[in-house]
Amino acid sequence: MKKILFVTHAASYGGAELFLRDVVLHARSSGQEWPVIFLADGPLKTDLIDAGATAKTVSAGAQILKLKRGSNVREALSALYSIYAVVKVLAKEFRNYDVICANSQKSLFIAGLAARLARKPFVWILHDLVSDQSFSGAMRRALVFFANHMTSAVVANSYAAKDALVQCGGKADKISVVYNGFDFDTNFGDNATERDRATLLGEAGLSDLPTVGLFGRIAQWKGQHVLIEAVERVPRLQAIIVGDATYQDGSYFDQIRAMVEDRNLSHRVKFLGFRKDVQRLMATVDIVAHTSTEPEPFGRVIVEGMAQRRPVIATRGGGVGEIIDHPTNGILCEAGDSVALAEAMRAIITDDAMASRLAEAGYQKVTARFSIERSVRDLKDVFDGLSRA
Repeated sequence: MKKILFVTHAASYGGAELFLRDVVLHARSSGQEWPVIFLADGPLKTDLIDAGATAKTVSAGAQILKLKRGSNVREALSALYSIYAVVKVLAKEFRNYDVICANSQKSLFIAGLAARLARKPFVWILHDLVSDQSFSGAMRRALVFFANHMTSAVVANSYAAKDALVQCGGKADKISVVYNGFDFDTNFGDNATERDRATLLGEAGLSDLPTVGLFGRIAQWKGQHVLIEAVERVPRLQAIIVGDATYQDGSYFDQIRAMVEDRNLSHRVKFLGFRKDVQRLMATVDIVAHTSTEPEPFGRVIVEGMAQRRPVIATRGGGVGEIIDHPTNGILCEAGDSVALAEAMRAIITDDAMASRLAEAGYQKVTARFSIERSVRDLKDVFDGLSRA
């Protein structure tokens, strides 16, 4: 059995980090130890260790961690000294493993150089649409260069992500698709009881009216403002918005809270902040909404909503179309179209048969296609297919 080591720059939670947590813990439960090196400390590292997995930190330094999608050449060059120091440390660690796997963009660059120095096969897991305009031209070129010349294989989390990399110059024959996997038996239980629903809505300051839930980081491109505009158009509908903003998105959070106040929606739209009981809240709402104004590479929240047998309305584009077959197991709307979103929500809350049909079809789709067992198996197939560098 090959010894696999994962490397990622962030130990705070996001979609890529949830994927990493799930595959590492499921692999461990089936007898495969997949250790993780983080380039900064955070709650994910602690949670993995608490669950019995192997995780450690090799600090990358502030200059490296400040690099972002939009970083230019000058900013990248300023981080070179720090990168060199970390690469030497990582290369020494890598010599004890058969395959190195980077789970993020920053770790692609750093771990890629270290894997080359250690002469180890190197895999990059791509969690983004590289064609997205939030990537600077310099960053896109760097990602494509490393994907083509520094990796043994690339794993994309959707065909949309694969196609976007290919369109930017990535080599298609290097790229495999491994979807995000979910432990449906452990993490998704029965629907909430009426008592649970009344309790949760009461805690949020809401009444027992039809409720839509929007779950995820508060950021302009996540489109919380689109949901607010749509809810305003459906008088007997209320909403919970679950998630928090980073420092950079704080002004947007202020704007949408003011938007709720200005439109006299405070009694119907509630911000619940960061919550650890997201699955419990999902099971409480009547609709799960996804309102991103830019294409998503995958769409974890969509799968989670469908796994809770909730009807899901989502933004068309990116990897979302690989989850939702409109209008069989969910509803797709154009990005930013609050009118279409309102119409779709109104249709669901006034047609119980439609809501039930979408919920059941969605559940059947995601449990058949997006299991954690399948993700771990597919990843292992990629690793097993690699020869020594």
